[in-house]
Amino acid sequence: MAVLNRIFHRLLSWFSIAVFVVLVVDVVLGIISRWVFGSRMAWLVSVGESVMGEPLRWTGELATFLLVWLVFCGAAIAYYDKAHLGINLLIEKLEPTARRMMRVLSHLVVLVFVVGVMVWGGGQLVAERFDSGQMMSTLGIAKAWQYLSIPFSGVFVALFNIGMMIETLKEDVTVEGNVEK
Repeated sequence: MAVLNRIFHRLLSWFSIAVFVVLVVDVVLGIISRWVFGSRMAWLVSVGESVMGEPLRWTGELATFLLVWLVFCGAAIAYYDKAHLGINLLIEKLEPTARRMMRVLSHLVVLVFVVGVMVWGGGQLVAERFDSGQMMSTLGIAKAWQYLSIPFSGVFVALFNIGMMIETLKEDVTVEGNVEK
């Protein structure tokens, strides 16, 4: 499971990098199109000439779409890297066996939330958005594609969580309080 999770982590990281690159290009393109056409348009209209172009209106909506995907994928990556905020002060004061059981309990709570809310609930949301026909106005795609980021990242968090839980259960708890693998 650990090897599989490392592969998933690497794939998700590269996917996130690609999304980020496209996001940066999109935002720069949007800025340039607004600067070139926005300021030119004001000058041309003021002297009564016709306007040949207008800003690329879809860049803002695409940026939002990509940012949502980046946030949810980044959350899954941060979970794998154990970079989410956690308060371990009380857990570290427990005896080794109790500490391990609290970590397993913590993994179970996260797993129930992720599967129930992100995977199942997010899947329901995606299905409802496809059924409703709700579209993104300037991109012309179903809004459901944006919401798909929720169950997509939830599956990765669930897989990473199961791997961490297995590793926690494999830990050899010694009497001195040190944890060995």
